[in-house]
Amino acid sequence: MAQCNEKCTCPKIECENHGKCCACINYHRECQTLVYCMRNIKDK
Repeated sequence: MAQCNEKCTCPKIECENHGKCCACINYHRECQTLVYCMRNIKDK
């Protein structure tokens, strides 16, 4: 699968979803957690 976000800000580069925004978002939806790149929005 091609990476859909080459500017991924997540520091967890070992994650299989790193740089794959759609897969990352779907994974975190299932876990009911926020993706790393949106955690700072939560606090605003």
